[in-house]
Amino acid sequence: MRADLHLRLSRLLRLSLLAALVATAVSLPPTPARAGLGDSLPRGTFLIDAAYIYAQTNRQFDKDGKSVPLLAPVERYEAGAGLQGIIRAKPVLHQQIVALQLLYGITDRLTIGFGGPLSLSTVIYTNLGWEPGDYQASLGRPYSESDFWEWAASMGQGKPKARAESNVNAWGDLVLALRYRLPETEWMLKHHLSWTVTLQGALPTGREKDPEELVEIGTTAWWLHNYGDLELHLAADWRPYWTGDVSRLTFSGEVYYTYNRTRTYDTPRGTKHPLLLNHAPFVGDTYRINGGDWQVGRAQVEWAPFIGPTLGTWMTKGSVEAARRFPPLLTLMVQYTFVNLQPTVWESDYDLWSIDQAEFWGKGFKHIFAAQATLSLLRVGAPVMLYVRGRSLDLVPGRNMRPANAITVGMRLLAKFW
Repeated sequence: MRADLHLRLSRLLRLSLLAALVATAVSLPPTPARAGLGDSLPRGTFLIDAAYIYAQTNRQFDKDGKSVPLLAPVERYEAGAGLQGIIRAKPVLHQQIVALQLLYGITDRLTIGFGGPLSLSTVIYTNLGWEPGDYQASLGRPYSESDFWEWAASMGQGKPKARAESNVNAWGDLVLALRYRLPETEWMLKHHLSWTVTLQGALPTGREKDPEELVEIGTTAWWLHNYGDLELHLAADWRPYWTGDVSRLTFSGEVYYTYNRTRTYDTPRGTKHPLLLNHAPFVGDTYRINGGDWQVGRAQVEWAPFIGPTLGTWMTKGSVEAARRFPPLLTLMVQYTFVNLQPTVWESDYDLWSIDQAEFWGKGFKHIFAAQATLSLLRVGAPVMLYVRGRSLDLVPGRNMRPANAITVGMRLLAKFW
């Protein structure tokens, strides 16, 4: 009975399981010389990419693709009697992140990259509510919200905070990546096709949530749910109107596989929330989560509506001809990504608890739509590219996922010292 009580109460505010809420891109960006999903930097070129990302989510798509609150209502019953009431919560999460990347062109075909997300803050508003239940003869009225939390407080459990902030200036899992542009055949060169392979892995540098905190998430790849522990990408770009200098139109496609390792976590012991987070006596000292692997497909179109002026500057030693190989002044991009999600598996000493935790995280998928505008100043003598990007995961409902919509504003700086 004690285990069942903890199991039921843990559903009340299971904000400790808010994975997949935050979206932040940490993969290699397009190169400055061309466009597409799979180009490499020119030999000896450095690229620094810094972007501010604001992400927000307040709902989830269930196994049927129906939009529901992040937390299901919890019915509370009087022992051997009627309904005390229903606890309802409509939590909203706000995440601010700076994504930093450093890339270097080892050769014209091989690029190495290093970077990761720096969380500025995570703010969660719990938005708790109460729906009164049946008439209680002992009170002469139904339970009120204050009645319930007074009962919980009598056992050492206070009402969760309405606003909780965490992950202030906290790093996520850093990413190391290698991208190689494969040699083109004569037919591919004739039809302006190129393809690349990318291997990237995440280092375990992110912050895990405090197991005793109720309203909190971490910053690892598991929590951000936008990149995995190990990924293998294959991308292709087609430039049907390639002039030899730039392309006004680029079609790109990419497929990749994401591996997510099993992670071990300390089980909460109720030091701060004795009713809501005291799982260790029946779950065990630790439990394990395997987030499930992903299979991903992506399609992208880039269009350059405005090439812009082309000047011979210090960057090209006065050569206008060399400046023509820089990207257009303005480039617009639209992108669609489909992510197939394998089920997440919980393992612990208490099978019922493990099954309950994994109930939402069955097999699912995401539909991700993104659009970006990039302003490149390379043609006029400034080694700077500015961009703004929007990303949505709820235009088309997914399954067993939480859509985090995001806006990104970023800047790329280029340098070549030899």
